[in-house]
Amino acid sequence: MNIKEKIQKFLSENLLSVSKPARYIGMEYNSIVKDTSSKRLLRVVFVFPDVYEIGTSNYGLELLYWLANELDFVFAERAYLPWPDMIQLMEKNDVPLFTLETKTPLYESDMIGISLQYELSYTNVLKLLELSKIPIRAENRADHHPIIVGGGPVAYNCEPIAPAFDAVYLGDGEVQLQKLLTILWETRGFSREERLRELSKIPGVYVPLFYKQLGRKIVPKYDWVPTKVSRNILKDLNSVLLPKKRIVPHVESVHDRIVVEISRGCTRGCRFCHAGYVYRPVREREPERIVEAVKELVISTGYEEVSLLSLSALDHTAVEQTIDQLLEFTKDKKVSISIPSTRMDAFNIHIAQKISSVRKAGLTFAPEAGSQRMRDAINKQITFDEIVLTAQEARNAGWQRIKLYFMVGFPTETDDDVKDIGEVVKAVKKIGFLDVTASVNLLIPKPHTALQFVRVQPPEYMDHVRELLKPYRKFGKIDVNDGRKSFVEAVLSRGDRKLFDAIEISYKKGYYDEWSEFFSFEKWMEAFSAVNLEEYLGPYGLEDFPWDHLDSGISKEFLWEEYQRFYSGTSTKDCRVGCVLCGVCMKYKVRNLLVEETWTR
Repeated sequence: MNIKEKIQKFLSENLLSVSKPARYIGMEYNSIVKDTSSKRLLRVVFVFPDVYEIGTSNYGLELLYWLANELDFVFAERAYLPWPDMIQLMEKNDVPLFTLETKTPLYESDMIGISLQYELSYTNVLKLLELSKIPIRAENRADHHPIIVGGGPVAYNCEPIAPAFDAVYLGDGEVQLQKLLTILWETRGFSREERLRELSKIPGVYVPLFYKQLGRKIVPKYDWVPTKVSRNILKDLNSVLLPKKRIVPHVESVHDRIVVEISRGCTRGCRFCHAGYVYRPVREREPERIVEAVKELVISTGYEEVSLLSLSALDHTAVEQTIDQLLEFTKDKKVSISIPSTRMDAFNIHIAQKISSVRKAGLTFAPEAGSQRMRDAINKQITFDEIVLTAQEARNAGWQRIKLYFMVGFPTETDDDVKDIGEVVKAVKKIGFLDVTASVNLLIPKPHTALQFVRVQPPEYMDHVRELLKPYRKFGKIDVNDGRKSFVEAVLSRGDRKLFDAIEISYKKGYYDEWSEFFSFEKWMEAFSAVNLEEYLGPYGLEDFPWDHLDSGISKEFLWEEYQRFYSGTSTKDCRVGCVLCGVCMKYKVRNLLVEETWTR
């Protein structure tokens, strides 16, 4: 019995013993299977290091899946981290992690691409490598092992998990995906070092084994790798066709709908926002392409909801034109349109009435801070009156449920600043919403942001916040995060290679740290005892960081200036209005690419 037959036999005998067995059977509608008999194809597996229904919701990984499978020399498959009950059975029966499409062990592939979306998935990454029977550390892998490539927003400081990766891709995947796969295909049979050396020549591809840590700084071991790894930027979203199909999962995913990216990047300049910095500049997709993609995806999937993906969807210069065109199609098909969390000052009630004409859902806004002082400090350019007015207009349009996102733990924050969160909830509730929910989370200072320099607050601070907001619970459900997961994530987000040992210690005691039922703060604190934890808490000045060699395009000097503006409460304009000299456009020869405005707002 060969390994694939063993996997099939295992599934037939054990699927009914695990929760949600449909996670593991594959053969979903619109998934791709190619003829592998010739052995000619480059075998690629895209892996999301979380459970199936989380991974199948990830837009970026599925986009790469479709792009890779358009190449005639590539067969891209998928895998996700099984749920613990399935992992236990797989380990008991000596069954390795396998692909959904063909039930092929991951260790037989040529490349494994792992999505890095959040730092708490690091333990999952190590567990999936162990389950795949692949050495956890890149330095211990032989020529026959797959090349392990990471990518995603966490790549901009991947140092804590870097020893697990052969290569890390920085920036927009569409730019160099074909070149990366071509090199891997052409270098089959080469030594591992030769293959990695060829990969390191691709702009935006970082090979950790070719670098070392000196102090907190990461420097090249060799003169033939760059001191700074550049970022790949797709200059025009319209230059890449959107997929005409979407895989329809067997199990309801967390975002069980069509997702169409209408723009990439944001220029608002919120000083805490990692995505707002590392995805600059703004690039908008043309309305005709958006509408065409939605039509094709509705027909090919049967979904009854479409989400317009963007960091700030209502900032798209042709959003009303786009929605008008979509509604001509979606109304007839009884398909609803949703927009992710947006800025309250950007919410156009006229548009809200349009998209709610098919089916109303909850409304989500992110004021981020309760007091005007803190909103000014983080460059969230919106006033209390604007928040109330927008909420009032939304209620008048028929919305009955509203969710608000806030953060706490900023430098100079006072009790009054926190209490003002409650005042916002109170004011919104008085407007007449049936359901008001506020989510309050601890600030996670992220690399490549203006707040990368600040000290992270201890988890106990959230107990204090909870007490301050307790009198306001009569106005809505106020969910105050306990801060422990945020604290661990903050340590990892500004970490260096010395933290890898701690991650390894932690994963051996448990994984799925993003899930509350599996997260153990005590486990992480014990793992962190192997390092000087204080080194990762801040505050910092203009000094060496372990992510300085991974270039987002935003200059450290600009971020430092923005950090000083935080303390003065000085606003920075949206760079759609005029350049703020952040560095991205000048360095990478790019610019904001906006759809020409065709109506007057």
